[in-house]
Amino acid sequence: MALTLVLNDFSGPLDLLWHLIRTNEVDIYDIPIAEITSQYLEYLHQMQHSRLDVAGDYFVMAASLMALKSQMLLPQPETDDEDLPEDYEDPRAGLVAQLLTYQVYQEAAAQLRTKETARAQSYAKPETLPGADVKVPMRPGSVKLNELTAAMMAVLQRQLATRETIAHIEGEPISVEKRITEILAQLSKVGTCQFETLVAVKSVEGIVTTFMALLTLMKSDQIICQQDAPFDPIIVTKKEAA
Repeated sequence: MALTLVLNDFSGPLDLLWHLIRTNEVDIYDIPIAEITSQYLEYLHQMQHSRLDVAGDYFVMAASLMALKSQMLLPQPETDDEDLPEDYEDPRAGLVAQLLTYQVYQEAAAQLRTKETARAQSYAKPETLPGADVKVPMRPGSVKLNELTAAMMAVLQRQLATRETIAHIEGEPISVEKRITEILAQLSKVGTCQFETLVAVKSVEGIVTTFMALLTLMKSDQIICQQDAPFDPIIVTKKEAA
């Protein structure tokens, strides 16, 4: 397992190099290799003088900087940027790419540290959902969904038992939205109505549509379904009237 030594808060050669570039306030795309290399080597000499073990990665970066320095010291043709050949590549391009990637990771790490600090100030509340066996108290006279479904199934069974076997032409089925309007209009006139009276239509499709309309009205809190005692008729009341 490789061991990475942190020297004076620097976690690696790129970290040291990035520190030198920021300290000298130089353009990352135009790094003065000679000056940066000299400062980098001076830092390593100080570490060795302090009898600190320097990781090999630092010396690898030093060798790379010295190689770049040698390339930059070679005579270069005096041409403008526009006159450079298309295949020309700045010797510093690889180092610049490494530093830019390192900068991205450093900024991401800083954001994560900020989020970690903010999250440490919060306390996660444990889950408090009631168990499946907990019975929720209901208002006296309230109708449960299974009781409403049982009432509808009873109406459907009576409808199917007396359904005519002779085929006849059916009109266009009514929509749930239109049935909702009709139910509200009917309840506005009479105030309350029995559930079986509302679903007493001729077709099975109409019964199902009426049941869906009633469920929609209950969900939107426009009607109330009540039952005085078990197996008593279910009374549907418009919320305003209630």
